[in-house]
Amino acid sequence: MQNKFIINLILANLLWSFIPVIVDDLFLDVSIIMVIFLRFLISGIVLFILAVILVIINNRRSHNESISLRFLFKNILHKNRRFFDIKNISYYFYLGFFGVILNIVFFFLTLKTTSITFTMIGFLLSVIFIAFYEKGVSFEKFGIFKVLYIVILLFSIIILIFVGTTGAALEGRPIMLNGIIYLLIFSILISFLYIIINRDAYSMEEIKIINQNKNYKIPRFLIKMSFSFLIGVICIIPLSLIIYILPVETDLTYEITTFFTQFKEIFLILGRWEIIFLIIFSTIIPYLLIFIANVNWKSENLTYSQWNSILNLIDPMGSIIFSVIFVNEYFPYELLIVIIFLLVFTFVFRYSHEVKNLVQAILLLKLKKGSINRIALHIFKNYGIMSTNALVGTHDLFLHIKMGSIKDFYNLINTRLKPLNEIRDIEILFINKIEKTPT
Repeated sequence: MQNKFIINLILANLLWSFIPVIVDDLFLDVSIIMVIFLRFLISGIVLFILAVILVIINNRRSHNESISLRFLFKNILHKNRRFFDIKNISYYFYLGFFGVILNIVFFFLTLKTTSITFTMIGFLLSVIFIAFYEKGVSFEKFGIFKVLYIVILLFSIIILIFVGTTGAALEGRPIMLNGIIYLLIFSILISFLYIIINRDAYSMEEIKIINQNKNYKIPRFLIKMSFSFLIGVICIIPLSLIIYILPVETDLTYEITTFFTQFKEIFLILGRWEIIFLIIFSTIIPYLLIFIANVNWKSENLTYSQWNSILNLIDPMGSIIFSVIFVNEYFPYELLIVIIFLLVFTFVFRYSHEVKNLVQAILLLKLKKGSINRIALHIFKNYGIMSTNALVGTHDLFLHIKMGSIKDFYNLINTRLKPLNEIRDIEILFINKIEKTPT
């Protein structure tokens, strides 16, 4: 592993994998809506406070360029060019409400109505859904390694279905149709989360600030997640009221009724160790870990997003193992060993697939006279451009490009760079292999 921040992604996924074990007893007397409400309300407030504190420390205690809180908040009205050009506040709504809150609602409903083992199918399904989504929008082709890891995931799902249904039957609560529906909705929503969470773009003003002070990224990320959590929590209240007054009785109706009833005990519930664990160790710390990795990622091979997509299977695999160890979840040991081996092979094939689809290149640009400063900043905001450097000689600008597929690469060239009037010529040099110098 060439990047020390990979350990951050591993630790974050391991912490998330404890969630099913932690909530196993909690759901016996606390509404899942109350758990979600407290978890993301407190986490959102804490992340917001952390962002403000870091800005104050930067402005008063360091020699770095000042960061404007006013600009950070103003940025929520900036258009996100990587997500249909809607304003960031709307992007935070989609991310927070559909990607986080509703995703967790149906994740918890699946846990409560089926079993931990059966619920983990949703994570594996999401990987398959994302693979077909990427194929559908022509982001990636179905190479041999991608086909192999999808086939392995299908075998893993079959084993989990068998073990999950058998275990549920032995416990006297067979898996019903509602649990299967919750699982499918959860897998769709978590796929949506994985797809959009990194569909965020810096404005040109932000790129200028980052060039002057890279620490700007820290409060910026904290504000993003804080607003996403808080918007999602706020939206769950009117949704709960609507479901509450509907004449149809569902599992969600019961959870919402219990949620409103338990409001008078909200501080007692907040003091439970399970809630505290979920807030600190399953939300705040994991998001800080993945953010630190994202901001500081320096890799000669795969990008942060590619490693993150590979390692997110640690979460379901860890949940299965911890459920067997800590809550005596039914899972025959021989099948447990088989599922672990299958998921490890999935890691290997996903890594091979990502390496094969990674495109790295050097672009040498000739520019019109006097345009280098302005055009360099404009170009750098495009996704996949790792660095820009001014040159003296036959070319004016040197770009290091790292993209997930050849289609993305040529889309950058043909739709983002060539239409710029300031660019007179583009020379492409593909990087075949990077040789590391021995130290």
